[in-house]
Amino acid sequence: MAPAAESFDAILIGTGSGLELVNGILQINPEARVAVIDKDEPGGICLNRGCTPSKILVTSADLIRNIQWAGTFGITAEIHGIDFPRIMGRMRAMIRADADPIKKGLESVPNVRYFPAVAAFVGPATLAVAGTTITAPKIFLCTGSRPVIPPIDGLEKTGYLTSDTLLKLTRLPRSLAIIGGGYIAAEYGHFFSAMGSEVTIIGRNPQFLHEEEPEISFLAERALGRGARILSGFEVIRVERGASGEKTILAKNRAAGTSAEIQVEEILIAAGRGPDHDLLHPAMSGIAVDENGWIRTNERMETSQPGIWAFGDGDSRYLFKHVANHEAEVAFSNAVLNKDKTADYHAVPHAVFMYPEIAAVGLGEAEAIRKFGERNIL
Repeated sequence: MAPAAESFDAILIGTGSGLELVNGILQINPEARVAVIDKDEPGGICLNRGCTPSKILVTSADLIRNIQWAGTFGITAEIHGIDFPRIMGRMRAMIRADADPIKKGLESVPNVRYFPAVAAFVGPATLAVAGTTITAPKIFLCTGSRPVIPPIDGLEKTGYLTSDTLLKLTRLPRSLAIIGGGYIAAEYGHFFSAMGSEVTIIGRNPQFLHEEEPEISFLAERALGRGARILSGFEVIRVERGASGEKTILAKNRAAGTSAEIQVEEILIAAGRGPDHDLLHPAMSGIAVDENGWIRTNERMETSQPGIWAFGDGDSRYLFKHVANHEAEVAFSNAVLNKDKTADYHAVPHAVFMYPEIAAVGLGEAEAIRKFGERNIL
């Protein structure tokens, strides 16, 4: 007979926005037993692989551009050198300075059992992790997301970077092709071009930063185009590596049918993000997912399985840290405080940290016209 599952009062999977939820549970009931599980570095995507490291790097790029264009403001300045290894090392040191205390806290807080391991559902409200089986009446999924890798011929054989793996770089690529035309491509296009790489951005959509207002996208493409080449509306057909190590990308214009061949030292995939819970096997606990694999939740952050809540990137509504924090608060209010709270998405702000930065909040013009009519829009 298999041993009985170890019981906890709550289980949290993922150590991003959900950690405040754990703190709240223990403040209400210091005797509560909580299991915290994370297969990756403690602190979540934003701290370790997302918004925090990218913004640290972009800050260096901003300083470079400010100095390069200082003459516009009547200031004479020049750059005597760019120490790429030092810039990358500074970023990693700053991340460690925040992540290490989180790990130490998880390992030392009474009544919290930390599992730095992969977990998988093996039944309703029951998980297998690190050689043991655990269960709880309340389970919270904060599983995050991961880079989507498009099925491009030759890509796996040729090799590539993602927004995760580029953070380990110690040498600046002489040339870089970024496959994708969204905010990750814009921010890292800005960073690497400021560092001195020859950058080419290749996007499928005919509009660069297609989720922004068309006028904003036009200005953003013009601004970033001063330091990078941007090919919008191009489909990458094939990637191959030459005898001398260079990588060749064959892309086709989706409208005109013309081809472009780009040779670079390195490739960065920035084609969006997808769910990161396949190893968790949510279906084993009756948790419904949509056609793309994202966990289905209602606006109370409840999944299809009673007693299990999900929030953050894993539910796919908005892949923003501030939204994940808000959803974690909603889940806590409903699951722990027994309230009836719903998430409020009516005016979610966002920003793209290129040069200059882009920010937006609320409805875009086209959506506002559909909702309120053209006569009611200024």
